[in-house]
Amino acid sequence: MAFKHILLHLDATEHCEKRTKIALDMAKKSDAIISAVFCQTNPNMSAIVGNHPVDDTLRKLAIEAEATFKAAAEEAGVKATISNTLCTSHAQVVQAVTWAARTSDVAILGQYDWSKNYSGIPSDLAENVILHSGRPVLVVPFAGEFKTVGQRCLVAWNGGREAARALNDAIPVMQDAKMVEIFAIQKEGVKRPSEKELVAHLERHNIPCKAATDTRDNVSVTDLLLSHAADEGADLIVMGAHGHYGVSHMLKGGNTREILKHMTVPVMMSH
Repeated sequence: MAFKHILLHLDATEHCEKRTKIALDMAKKSDAIISAVFCQTNPNMSAIVGNHPVDDTLRKLAIEAEATFKAAAEEAGVKATISNTLCTSHAQVVQAVTWAARTSDVAILGQYDWSKNYSGIPSDLAENVILHSGRPVLVVPFAGEFKTVGQRCLVAWNGGREAARALNDAIPVMQDAKMVEIFAIQKEGVKRPSEKELVAHLERHNIPCKAATDTRDNVSVTDLLLSHAADEGADLIVMGAHGHYGVSHMLKGGNTREILKHMTVPVMMSH
């Protein structure tokens, strides 16, 4: 089992090259095809404006991004298609990328760089695609360099539906892993499927696996997870994503948003 169809979101940001390389490496390993889609609004217009006109500036950015990706794909020897969706609003960007993701095995997007505050891309694009596409999404941080993705995986486990979905969605990536750790954050009085059962499950896929547990105490889930990932030298975090529907889900959804904002290694999320 492997990912055979990868959606790659292209834009005019300086970070696009980083996720392109990861997508090409992933496609080369599994003999997959990449559907690259350049999709954004006019970056010269304020994000507050409801509609951003499609003009020569945006068309030029699309042509440049397509040419850069095409050259990289040809050099890597990876099969790829390239298209563009030039949008007049952030809502159109979200819809276009979400719909494209639904017809792929996995989508690769970039983390929004708040320090640049690039107005051509909605800041919540990755979150929306994760929650509404029905597909696993690999989000690549804007900071740092990642020579490998999936050699040492950290799976965040809380026993919920979203975590189970993310775990199994990520199996194609984890099959080449040197080690996968199921990291269960204990919560007083909460019962759930044992992390040891997950170790046995992944071992049936010939994936080397171990389990670890920790308690939150006064530390946030985000800080605990990222700290443990750094301690273990993880190059990929796998976790379930939660939406923001109703009071009971707002706290869970907060963890999803915080990880997307503060991630230090690539994160694969499923909802």
